[in-house]
Amino acid sequence: MGRRLCHRYGPGRLPYASRRDIGGGIAMAATGLLAAVLWFGGTWTLLLAGLESDMLGFVLVGGMFAFPVSIVSAFLIGTLCWRTISSETRRPFHGAILGAVTAMGSLIAGALGPAVVLAISNVTTGEMAVLEAIIFGFIMFPAGLLFAAMAAGWLILPLGVFGGWHHERAHSRT
Repeated sequence: MGRRLCHRYGPGRLPYASRRDIGGGIAMAATGLLAAVLWFGGTWTLLLAGLESDMLGFVLVGGMFAFPVSIVSAFLIGTLCWRTISSETRRPFHGAILGAVTAMGSLIAGALGPAVVLAISNVTTGEMAVLEAIIFGFIMFPAGLLFAAMAAGWLILPLGVFGGWHHERAHSRT
């Protein structure tokens, strides 16, 4: 059922989706999109319920910045992960592992993006020297990774595991 639905209406219709590596990348990008929709939906629900705070607004703005980076990185990392599998047999357990690796890689890319952009921005505006900006980036990256793991990792990691497992399971049943 899942494979038919995917190929009839979903990402299975995209070019090269039938290839193992590209299909895995598309599945991980779709899983990342699902995670973003659920996360932003929950955040907006809290705002609409009147539970707003400065921290919630900061998390929402940070999520909006990391969202496009994480979707693209989910596709790229997912494609690379599925390309590394040498066996053509589909194993749902391997898909779950690759989904977890992709989810963690997306969190890393989502934390690396703001650190690099802020460091470059501080250099171009003249607020920091190049060496200061490099040190700033090295400090911002682990802080951003910890923040991303707390703010969204609890949702992204299980969805990545499920998405990878389901992708391999759907293909192994055909």
